[in-house]
Amino acid sequence: MSVRLFHKGARLVFVVSRRGPGDETWWSPHRAPREWAAVLAPALDLLVLPPHAEPGCLTCRLGSVDWTNARYWSTITVRFGAGSAQKRKLVCAALLRAARYAQL
Repeated sequence: MSVRLFHKGARLVFVVSRRGPGDETWWSPHRAPREWAAVLAPALDLLVLPPHAEPGCLTCRLGSVDWTNARYWSTITVRFGAGSAQKRKLVCAALLRAARYAQL
């Protein structure tokens, strides 16, 4: 049995703070700015939360996902205010997984 600790092409995304269900801040170091809309929008689409893309932001019926690209890192802020606490928690977990492992 083999265990893979690091997935090929995985992005480093760290959870900086969790202020409640659906209210999180993530930090991701990188060498070149990432296109987070292309990474996160398909995950929202799969969860039947059609995203509306704006520069630096995705919105859906639960709330918004904003990001700021700096030269060597990105800060992603997830703010979901609608829906149950359990749903907001599950959608945040799915987006975090997509931010780390989604292939472009």
